[in-house]
Amino acid sequence: MTKQHSLKSRLVRLMAVTVLTTSAIGGVSLATSPTVNAAQAKTQDIKISQKQAVKKFQKEFKNAKISEITLEPKGNRYQYQIDGFDKEQKHTAAINAKTGKITWSHSNKLDKDDGNSALDLKKTISRKTANKLAEREAKQGQGQKWTLENDEGKQIWEVEVVDSSQTTEVKINALNQDIISSNVDH
Repeated sequence: MTKQHSLKSRLVRLMAVTVLTTSAIGGVSLATSPTVNAAQAKTQDIKISQKQAVKKFQKEFKNAKISEITLEPKGNRYQYQIDGFDKEQKHTAAINAKTGKITWSHSNKLDKDDGNSALDLKKTISRKTANKLAEREAKQGQGQKWTLENDEGKQIWEVEVVDSSQTTEVKINALNQDIISSNVDH
C-alpha cells in the first residue's frame, strides 16, 4: 500500500508541476499577444454609455469641464477614465464600464502652465461611429481602446483596432469624421 500511495503522491505532484509550468509558459505567451486584455475584457460587457460615465464624473466633480475620455480594458473589465478641470483643479476618475461605479478618483491643483481645453461633447461623433470608421480603415480586427481628446487644437478619436497579429492605431477627426492617420504596430 505504501508503494502505491507513494506512486500516487508523486503522480499528483508531477501533474501539479505540469499544470503550473504550462500555466507559466502560457502566461508568457499571452503577455506578448496584443489581444491579452481583449481576451479577458469583453466589449459586450460595456453596459454604461459614455454619456452615463460623463454624468457620473460631473456628479463627482461639479463644474468640471471634460478634457479627455478613454475607454479601455483593465484586467477582466472595461473602464472609463475621464479627465477634466475647473478653475482651480484638474480631476480624474475611473468608472467601471459594466457597473457604473467610480473605482477611484483624484484631484490635483491646476498648474498655470496646464494647457487644458474642454471637449465639446455635443459636436463630436459617437464612439460607435469612430469605431466603425477605424475598423474600416484597419481592414481587419476589432476596436479595443478608444480615446477622445484635443490634439493640437482638434478634437480627435484615437481608436486601437486589434487582431491576432497586429494593432492599428487610427486617429479620426471627431467633428467631421476624416481619417487623420493610421499606423500599424506588428
